[in-house]
Amino acid sequence: MSDQKRGRPLVAAPSTGYHVYRLMAMHTPVGQVRLFSKPGIYSWRRPDRAANLLLQAVKADGLPGGARVLDLGCGNGVIGFSALELQPDIELHLADSSLAAVTAARLAVDRLGYAAKVWHSDVTADLPEEQRFDVILTNLPRGRLLAEQFLREAWQRLEVGGRLYLAGVTNIGIRTRIQVAAEWFGGVEVAASGPRCRVARVVKRAGMRPPPPGEYHVWREMSFEARGRTWHYVAKPGLFSWEHPDPGTLTLVEQLRLRSGEKVLDLGCGAGQVGLVASSLAEGVQVTMADDSLLAVRAAERTAALNGLSARVVASDCGSALIGERFDVVAANPPFHLGPGIEHDVARQFILDARDLLEAKGRLLLVANAFIPYEDELERIFRRSETVYKDERYKVLLGARPVGRDKKRQAGPLVDMGRS
Repeated sequence: MSDQKRGRPLVAAPSTGYHVYRLMAMHTPVGQVRLFSKPGIYSWRRPDRAANLLLQAVKADGLPGGARVLDLGCGNGVIGFSALELQPDIELHLADSSLAAVTAARLAVDRLGYAAKVWHSDVTADLPEEQRFDVILTNLPRGRLLAEQFLREAWQRLEVGGRLYLAGVTNIGIRTRIQVAAEWFGGVEVAASGPRCRVARVVKRAGMRPPPPGEYHVWREMSFEARGRTWHYVAKPGLFSWEHPDPGTLTLVEQLRLRSGEKVLDLGCGAGQVGLVASSLAEGVQVTMADDSLLAVRAAERTAALNGLSARVVASDCGSALIGERFDVVAANPPFHLGPGIEHDVARQFILDARDLLEAKGRLLLVANAFIPYEDELERIFRRSETVYKDERYKVLLGARPVGRDKKRQAGPLVDMGRS
């Protein structure tokens, strides 16, 4: 039901607040650290408990001058830039697979003068093969396979005698990760602990066997059933629901209805399953796939190549990289997890960006868990909004004919230097 039918005016909600990288001063155990941050980056307003504990441990131990230091999974860079404040005479590197995170870190380097190298990287795979470090700092991510790959590559990248500090919260399994680190490195010390989080310190010793080889970086051809046929895609660990499309994605593709020649955006594409199905639903459909994750972009590119699709794949924080373009249909299964917690900023920005990217008669199809109340957002910015499917777990929402599109939006990154 539309807002007009309810007797309420449609509201043109602002589009760009989410996309602004704000200059912020974050308080950490080593003092105040200036950096850029924004919604969509884990713990964007302030360091989380695990990051603060890690910095407490590093401050207590100290960093040697001239050390090569890697902030692995850097986010906005609060850990790495704090290390640089603690010991300015280090060679700092920061790495993350998120475009938003890497952009924030690069802004701090470019505009605040931090001496650091920033890598857009799948763990450390995109760093030079010969690059080694004396200290690696990491606030471990969700997911056993990804977190263990962080440990495996830390072992490979550390010099003998080098230190690894690993932090995490208990609900992502930090205790188990510490046990794995102890096995692979030959010993571990709990450097700091607090409510529901731990920090461990491990040292790479001479003569230790390397960790058992992993298959994290091996791309796999996978398949799924939908709409009466079998589809093939390419994925790997580190991607959301990489072994099979999650039920929400399958629910979404069953509800897709397309017309010949339409331009379709698979927003938050993951391995590209939605775009893959969309490409075959009508003649001449033009598919674009976009995701913030470097892993997802590479997976979607491989999925397109495997199936002989001419789909375009774009690295994009929500729809930021596509500003100025227009689509007939946006299809999305937006995330609502960021780090170990639940967070809805990204999903809500999917809706706002879809509004600005759609043609005047365009439509958004969005799948969500049944308990997440996105209906009000759609009703505010689409002339027509309805639930086209719902069961006990999922619903598919339709928003058609957007209202209040921001036709003057600028391509990013948008920067606010006024907050500190």
